[in-house]
Amino acid sequence: MELGASTACFYPMETEQALNKVCALGFKKAEVFMNAPCELEESFAKELDLIATDRGVDIISVHPFSSFLESSCIFGDYQRRFNDYIGLYQKTCHAAAVMGAKYVVIHGAVAMPKIPIPNERYFERFKMLIDLGKAEGITVCQENVNRFKSQSLHFCKKMREALGSDFNMVFDIKQTVRAGEDTFLFLEEFKNEIRHLHISDNGKAGDCLPPGRGCFDFTRLKNIMDSCKYDGDCVIEIYSGNYNVAEELKESKVYLEKIWQI
Repeated sequence: MELGASTACFYPMETEQALNKVCALGFKKAEVFMNAPCELEESFAKELDLIATDRGVDIISVHPFSSFLESSCIFGDYQRRFNDYIGLYQKTCHAAAVMGAKYVVIHGAVAMPKIPIPNERYFERFKMLIDLGKAEGITVCQENVNRFKSQSLHFCKKMREALGSDFNMVFDIKQTVRAGEDTFLFLEEFKNEIRHLHISDNGKAGDCLPPGRGCFDFTRLKNIMDSCKYDGDCVIEIYSGNYNVAEELKESKVYLEKIWQI
């Protein structure tokens, strides 16, 4: 298990500059959060790949900017709108492949849309996203996200049942905390389907703290993942609003490498 960081940590810094920051901090893995349609173009993906390759960094996952559209444009009930927007996800998967990534991370539909989204449609449309990824050699993963359908352990179990071996997850600690779910119960349930981890700390000071600044039991997390011979990576995902994120990432890297002995 290797440690990485997401370019989202530096938002709203431009994506290529944020990737340079992640690389400069000595991480060997990175997640790239795309922030505009132009960033899905092959030329931009090649630019990001060059930045990472020159620093010896592997881009392991890509997060599309279009999560806010998914409830109505991907999982909604208007077929023509779906037909118009699905191409964004084909471009996202292609951009991920150009960067050498393994995964595209999907938020999905909100938990309480104005017009209900039947689970059957959700699973059918998600399978279409999975197939777009397969065509590019990419695994499309469901992330557990607060206030989205995927915040629920029960929903994710239904999704796994519907998709079978095509069900893959990116697990995010802060999202279980915000959703009021039991983080370790979630981990135990889906440890065999988790492909990589979004990590942060939590405690009295907040629910999205730099690792080492809260009271989260990272040793327990590692023990759970070791129990299934997890061979994925961990990506720190925090936000830049309240502190010097570069310094905090540097300290978190040292903290995690020490307690995990990596």
